Amino acid sequence: MTSTSSRRLPVAAAALAAALAVSGCAVVQHSSAIAATPTNGFDVTGFQPEGAATSLIDKNKGAINVVGVDGLLVTTAGTGVTAPSADAKAQRDRAHADGLTAQLLVSNFDDGIGDFSEPIAKKLLTSSTNRAKVVNALAADVQTGGWDSIMIDFESMTSAEKTGLTSFATELRTKLGSSARIDIALQASTTKTGYAALGYDIPALAAPIDHLTLMAYDQHGPWEPDNPGPVGSLSWTTSAVTSLTALAPADQVVLGVAGYGYHWNGPSAPDQVSDAQARARVKAAGATATWNTAAGEWTATLPNGEVLWWSDAKSLTARVAVAHQYGLTGVAVWSLDLSDTIAPVS
Repeated sequence: MTSTSSRRLPVAAAALAAALAVSGCAVVQHSSAIAATPTNGFDVTGFQPEGAATSLIDKNKGAINVVGVDGLLVTTAGTGVTAPSADAKAQRDRAHADGLTAQLLVSNFDDGIGDFSEPIAKKLLTSSTNRAKVVNALAADVQTGGWDSIMIDFESMTSAEKTGLTSFATELRTKLGSSARIDIALQASTTKTGYAALGYDIPALAAPIDHLTLMAYDQHGPWEPDNPGPVGSLSWTTSAVTSLTALAPADQVVLGVAGYGYHWNGPSAPDQVSDAQARARVKAAGATATWNTAAGEWTATLPNGEVLWWSDAKSLTARVAVAHQYGLTGVAVWSLDLSDTIAPVS
């Protein structure tokens, strides 16, 4: 799940229909069975920034079935969406050449502030006219633009956006019909009410959406300069999963996993590091990294006081186990340009 920034149960059909009726949306029947699924039934997405090397898709193709390309931005006025860039199309074409699903991410990230924008989301989601314009543009990307799937990645929202988000997802489903895969990335919450506060009406979204991708990362990061900690500890992750699967079917949930880390108190500003960069920093300092079993991540404190936490291939293995334990449908790794090469999982 994805994110454009540096950190970047079961509900009865009648209840779903009622939830959508309240939001003014028609219920659209669809089947996620038509979405691309690996033969072992476990879905694995590798997120790929549009400017990253396309060779990373080749490198990971044996372990993933979806390439999530990041992606499109909603315009600051909320009235439209950017077009796929040449780089994004190159990622799409390489995914197809490797027999993989090419998924196009659309987000409310604002380059002007370097973060996700609640005002952009509000302008889009509270206007039926704006929603229609963006829905039509995204549908064209799938119907005539060569993309197989759309992922909605709207973050930093409030509860005021949740009805509009449900309407947006439902309108996109109506426009695309049942044959296209539509997923949504969700910020993590450790409580059921927390998802609503983040702008997600989970029971209502579960109807038009194929997969709910839980971004179980960025529990800690450089926005907390004095509080180093895991990118997404196992206990925090399982709490978020438990809360989400109390609102939607577990087999509709994909667990988003970090393939990167952060460092604090070093000679440079706190920042994101790839798995390889984290290990290189530790080696160059003559230090030793420690596997924190409780967190399911690596950590190291260097002689200069620099602290690192990172989530790598071993962390992914631990989270695949969590996905199986809770009956989730797959995992999604952010991102191919930062993470270790993904080993085949089942």
